[in-house]
Amino acid sequence: MTVAQPEPPAAPPARPASDYRHDPNFTWPERVPWSELGPQFTMAWGRADPANPQPEGLEIIGQTGSGKTYLEETMLQDRYRMRQSGGIMVATKTDDEVFRTMGWPIVSSVDEIQGNPNVIFWPQTRAMGNDRKAFHERKLSDLLHRLWRPQANTIVAFDEIGYIENLSGDMRALVQQYWRESRSVGITVVAMKQRPQGAQRDMHSETYWTVAFKPKDRGDLERWAELFGARRDWMPVFDDLDANRHEFIIRHSRTGEAYISWVDTPLRPQQVKAGRGYESRLKG
Repeated sequence: MTVAQPEPPAAPPARPASDYRHDPNFTWPERVPWSELGPQFTMAWGRADPANPQPEGLEIIGQTGSGKTYLEETMLQDRYRMRQSGGIMVATKTDDEVFRTMGWPIVSSVDEIQGNPNVIFWPQTRAMGNDRKAFHERKLSDLLHRLWRPQANTIVAFDEIGYIENLSGDMRALVQQYWRESRSVGITVVAMKQRPQGAQRDMHSETYWTVAFKPKDRGDLERWAELFGARRDWMPVFDDLDANRHEFIIRHSRTGEAYISWVDTPLRPQQVKAGRGYESRLKG
């Protein structure tokens, strides 16, 4: 006689993979001040692939007041000091005193860039709203189109990539082209954003270096941690960052090497000299 078997108990609902995902090789990043880590980073930036020594793309995530602009400017100064690499920092804010502390020439038109190894491209206007956005689109479109040439050999650093991407559909497509193809023409993209959400996926997929400061909003913490790996591993690291010291995490995606650091040296005006090799970075 066959006896009916009791129904097995219902299995509990599956937990999202991110709730228990864990990297068994995870180790807590070492804390190293930028005065020690910076020279190592500058030496390694772009040198991981000897066949293509152009510096690799870099993204910096940090909310207002986190210290991301100060770090970006320090990195660019270090790069010029070590390798005399030309760079163009693109600023769109109405005003920010930290830009004026770099010592780099501040220009508002593309023609003023010629002959200068490093400049802050900072077109300014009194226009408001959509008129202001239209002004910035004209200026930045001119810059990005004229920079796009073989062997441009320059670094383009965007102070706020999210604002620039949202100027128009054409600008968004142009930024995407820079993310995907700029290394092929000798252009390195460095971009800062207040939050990782809303940015084109290319910003994360086309960069090897990721830097992130401690988020102010707990709701952002999970997404920020995912940029580095397993949330369960990296959320405690973000929680441990000292925001008063402007600590950040820097990680290279190809090697997995990561550190906690902070800029412990003052940003001083850097003298740059016009010279040969910088007259032909632009078309037209």
